[in-house]
Amino acid sequence: MRLIGQLLFALSLMALGHARACERTLLGTWKSDSKRSMEFIAANAILRPKTEAFLGAMLGHMTMTFTSNALHTVMPDVDVTVDGQLRHLTGFEESKPYKTLFCNKSEIVWSAKRAFGKEEDVTTFQFVGPDTIWVYMGSTDPLVPDLNAREYFQRVQ
Repeated sequence: MRLIGQLLFALSLMALGHARACERTLLGTWKSDSKRSMEFIAANAILRPKTEAFLGAMLGHMTMTFTSNALHTVMPDVDVTVDGQLRHLTGFEESKPYKTLFCNKSEIVWSAKRAFGKEEDVTTFQFVGPDTIWVYMGSTDPLVPDLNAREYFQRVQ
């Protein structure tokens, strides 16, 4: 009887673990998809032309590499036109731990410290397919403009 109890306990733990497993994964390297992002922006966002041009220059450069517990982000230096003048924007590289808070077949919600900050931030990625995600380019933070836009990423590794 004790063996049956142990077997039932083990099976219930396996079922619990399986029920909580994510159907999608962030593991790998993701690259910003400028073309798809700008197509969405042109069709759905109401932006000033100079804001749209700025985004067009910025998108498509960043990569994010997720391991099982860490995120490594690279944004190279980029030259963009701001108010008619060519400006050199210095990129960055950062590694930090992250944790998955929620996941299902169409989205993953994860948290990590803000870029070079101390506060935790939560991000939701929406899956379009197994190797395509988008993130909403807006925020409830009054210092970050709400653009009603998406940035798409493609898994490249």
